[in-house]
Amino acid sequence: MSKFLLTSIVTCWPLQLQKLGSNFIHFRGAKYSLGTIASRRYTNFSPELEQTLQSENNYQSIKKLSKYAAHHIKWHREQGNSDLQYFNYLLLDPRVTNKLANRAPGMHCIDVWFTFLSAIFYVGKGKGIRPFVHFLQAEKLLGTPDSIKQAKDPKLALILSIWEQKRGILLIRGFRGISSADAQTREASMINALGMNHLTNRRVGVFFGPAKNKYTPTQRKLLGIALLYKLMSKFIAKEEREIYPQICVDSVAKAA
Repeated sequence: MSKFLLTSIVTCWPLQLQKLGSNFIHFRGAKYSLGTIASRRYTNFSPELEQTLQSENNYQSIKKLSKYAAHHIKWHREQGNSDLQYFNYLLLDPRVTNKLANRAPGMHCIDVWFTFLSAIFYVGKGKGIRPFVHFLQAEKLLGTPDSIKQAKDPKLALILSIWEQKRGILLIRGFRGISSADAQTREASMINALGMNHLTNRRVGVFFGPAKNKYTPTQRKLLGIALLYKLMSKFIAKEEREIYPQICVDSVAKAA
């Protein structure tokens, strides 16, 4: 073999390896996700939720958790509750999602899941205009900041922080037309899955039905993971709509 040919092979080999590696990454759908995955070292999520971020197999196994949601739904429907005006909702930080619905097709599925979870800062339940009550409370502090109130309610502090950066709050409402006990159980399970240290919630929530009497602590979190997965599917199916101070006032006025 000539010296020239040997030199050419040695020179080109790293480039060929780089190209091969790039093609492999693109094939796995992880072209845009390596930086995110590599930089993610620690979360405040529950161990059960963190497990879904460790591999594609673990992520895909979330679909199997729907059995917990099905069992939960069946029990609550059998109770014959006539007051079915409640729903659950999530508040998200748009600085984290960064128009996730538009970016999701070019991201690895685990990155989409991780981004969605990371953006959630509050899990709630209620009926009517309940989510907008938080925004109205925060708006009262816009002109006259109250450090004591913000320290007592980190949710309000984060809402104000987002607004001060000229961004709006993202709101997802889901599981409409359910009972209060059902909504409280779903709220508690999602809080347990995400972890109190990740959220601005100040209460852990209350369980009813099989989630209280039959589920283990781990199964309660698995129920929460199944519910969060369903809400993520809803979230990335449409454009993000940020809620600013004036928008929340208008929304409450229309509801009234």
